[in-house]
Amino acid sequence: MTLRERVMNKLRMLAPRKLSAKEIALSGVMAAVMAVAAFIPVTVVAGVGKVISAAVMLEPLVGVLLGPILGTYAAAAGAFVGQVLAPHGAIFGLLTFIPPTVGAATAGLLAHKHWKAASGVMVAVLLLWYSTSIGRELYYYPYMPLIFLGLALLFRGHLGEWIHVKYDEIIGFGRAGIRVMVVGIALVIAAEVVVFAGTADIVIGGVTISAAALVVLLCSLLKENDVLRKSSGVLFIAGGIVIVLGIAVQYGVYLTTVTAVLYCVAVFFLGLTFLGYRYSRRFVESFVLFGVAALILMIRSAKVQDDYLLQILFEKISYALLIVGCILFSAVHFQDRLSLKKWSGLTLFLAGFAGLIQRFLLLSLESQVIRKELLRLEELIPFSTSVLGKEIDITSVFDYYTKNVFPVYAGHIGWFLIFVAIIILGVSFFLNISLEKLSVAYFVISGFAVLSDLMIGNFLAVQVLELNVGIFKAFLFIYPVERMFMAFFATIFGVGVIIPLKRYGLTNLIRR
Repeated sequence: MTLRERVMNKLRMLAPRKLSAKEIALSGVMAAVMAVAAFIPVTVVAGVGKVISAAVMLEPLVGVLLGPILGTYAAAAGAFVGQVLAPHGAIFGLLTFIPPTVGAATAGLLAHKHWKAASGVMVAVLLLWYSTSIGRELYYYPYMPLIFLGLALLFRGHLGEWIHVKYDEIIGFGRAGIRVMVVGIALVIAAEVVVFAGTADIVIGGVTISAAALVVLLCSLLKENDVLRKSSGVLFIAGGIVIVLGIAVQYGVYLTTVTAVLYCVAVFFLGLTFLGYRYSRRFVESFVLFGVAALILMIRSAKVQDDYLLQILFEKISYALLIVGCILFSAVHFQDRLSLKKWSGLTLFLAGFAGLIQRFLLLSLESQVIRKELLRLEELIPFSTSVLGKEIDITSVFDYYTKNVFPVYAGHIGWFLIFVAIIILGVSFFLNISLEKLSVAYFVISGFAVLSDLMIGNFLAVQVLELNVGIFKAFLFIYPVERMFMAFFATIFGVGVIIPLKRYGLTNLIRR
């Protein structure tokens, strides 16, 4: 094939062939969904007074379902209509449709095995950023896009294979739910260690030790190592003693909700570790009793605050469902009933989903506080701020990032991973399938898409809005991390849409 023929073949790809009724209908539906999503604000753009809508989280789904060509057209049409109907989200005026179009295009390319073209688009977007004076000054700003570019190059064509497997071909890496849980708990521990270093709070120290014990125990399950298993038992005892001392000093005889749940989990794993009642009736009975007690204590300790009403509501719902799910799964050992396992899986799935919503609401509230403080940081220093419920003294910009920004976002990422792991476990119990490969592929594609959207948006922000370098410096860490949370939610939503399509034989609807 000559060079001219190759070029002509590539150009023909850009012009859709004769479309079927199914393709036209699905493209119209996805464009309409993108337009409606423009009415749902997700986050505020500092210094502009505009918002970023939920359409960002739909870009990957549009690209995956419709492919790189139709997906690009549908995203462009939906985003353009959305910016007209919802001008509060039209950050760049009539050019606002460009970032979501680029995001959907990269998602479609990756999902349909055109990883070279997708990588080329990301490189082009990064070159646009570096073509600006701010981009050259803040050369380290696109650290997160570079990470996902590396992931795309690492997985390459596997992303397309894992996305398009049939329902009965979905296979996992094995114990990936536990691995995700370990990473999540490790990030929560890192956040707690930073807060403990600044406050010397005894209870936080005990919670950190108990969380470390849980990580060691999960690692022992992965490695089947008896030494790790025994070490986790010792850490659980140490953490329990420290927590009891801290509660006695600070809170008297009353246990908080979190402490009650931690003790429930600690007793559960201590019994598993030391007593060897992995499948015994006595162990299951004790866990059910502790679960019921924790559920009652949690309901009685519920408090309502005006600003945190929704997130507290979802927190209580999540914890309640988590406890009920564990109780149901334990009850399976009384008599082997598949229905109990399925109900346990459904309950755990709902618990993880409610937990994700609670974390997202809490992150939104805490991000608003951090944004306000970042914009006036030099004026405020020195000052005190609340981090994970504890007062921390801030004496410098470095102090603020290490003692406040890092623990807040690391903790949220950790909890997001924990709830994602709970969702994975719940789905595996309910549907008896493993979603690890599909979830990993969709998350990489989602992150790649929303970050390419971010970088083309940053380029437009410099050229159209003329934002100064100070804004980008202030939100160096926050904007990319927020996009990761968007990728998390996009993955949960997208996998939730794709699985039913695969289940009922509608997989690979359009592969263009």
